Amino acid sequence: MHEAPSIDGNTKIMGMIGSPVTQVKTPQAINPIFAEAGANILCVPFHVDDLESAMAGFRAMHNLIGFGVTLPHKQQIASLCDSLDPAAEQVEAVNVVRRERDGSFRGYQFDGRGFVGGLMAQGHDPKGRSVLVIGAGGASAAIVTALIMAGASEVGISNRTTSRAEALAQQVRARIGGNVHACDPVPKPGQMIINATSLGMDEADALPLDPALLDESMLVAEVIAKPAITALLKQARQRGATIHGGQHMIEGQVPMIAAHFLALYGPDQIKA
Repeated sequence: MHEAPSIDGNTKIMGMIGSPVTQVKTPQAINPIFAEAGANILCVPFHVDDLESAMAGFRAMHNLIGFGVTLPHKQQIASLCDSLDPAAEQVEAVNVVRRERDGSFRGYQFDGRGFVGGLMAQGHDPKGRSVLVIGAGGASAAIVTALIMAGASEVGISNRTTSRAEALAQQVRARIGGNVHACDPVPKPGQMIINATSLGMDEADALPLDPALLDESMLVAEVIAKPAITALLKQARQRGATIHGGQHMIEGQVPMIAAHFLALYGPDQIKA
């Protein structure tokens, strides 16, 4: 067990923004990594609704070194950054913003790599697999792109607003190719099914698809980490499907995000 560094005038803050933020797991996962590295950095959640006003405030906070981004801000924040790295630019969505050496805010994207890394770590290789992704937001864009780059044979995107699914599919095809298309939320035998929406964070939420369509040939995965077993995963497990919780995406990307901040703000880089 590593004790967190004492909070003092040299403490650097990494935020975690979203609306809501009660479900976020990044602070619990990343603070021990910062502590183990001997970095005086603390990650804390910020419940943000007005993104433009918050961004102005962040620019004025000189000990804020950046922030993670969760629903519903991953796409809007991209237009408020001073620059984007190629991965964020490719999917037009951001899940990490870092204050660079020149003071500018640059947007980065780790969701796709983190999700696929989490799948691989649990023995679920998407190469050659047909995948159904539900949702067409920022996390979905990153995950669809990463799945195609990992060799998925087909990715269908289902969204409540069909035009958004069609637009995302066209965007991915234009940028990296692959068999990507809009579809209904109807899984095929043997598919990976990924819920990339917020449905499931609240017990009252509707299910993102009809659970009667699930069977033991399928893998059902979530991006939601809290609750660890969503209503969809419970239904999938009852029908014999393999389940994959959202915590694996966090486990896949948090070490990358921590290293990203430590590269500029670790104990060997920063002068108090």
